[in-house]
Amino acid sequence: MSTEIEFAKQMTLRGMESPVTPSTTNDQELQGLKDIIVAWRELDKEVADLNQQVREKRKKQKALEEVILRIMKKHTIGALDLKGSGGRLLYRRQTTKGTLNVKSLTEMLTQHLKSETAAGDALKYIHEHRGGKVRESLLYEKE
Repeated sequence: MSTEIEFAKQMTLRGMESPVTPSTTNDQELQGLKDIIVAWRELDKEVADLNQQVREKRKKQKALEEVILRIMKKHTIGALDLKGSGGRLLYRRQTTKGTLNVKSLTEMLTQHLKSETAAGDALKYIHEHRGGKVRESLLYEKE
């Protein structure tokens, strides 16, 4: 019952009227499920559209960033003072670690342990004992 109350509160906070209230019967709850699903699908479509817009803007931003970085690197400019915003644009270079996948782990463990079988055993142990998360979500499939 408390999850239904929490759901009703969340719907109210989002400006939607909740068809499920603490006193609804199972039939009323199932009838309200249709409205909830329709509202969820509309929001899902809106989010997909907004995500597409964000992807397009990020592509443009990345292209502009590459041009700015190329120019700053070519002219050895470490920082630019931006008069309009009062901020600074800094050229920063940092090195990050590579990804860990099965192939790279196998190569590194083989080098370190000086044995392919020991590396295989270590990978097997890691694979069998690594943790996992359980996520629950809804997925809409088009017919």
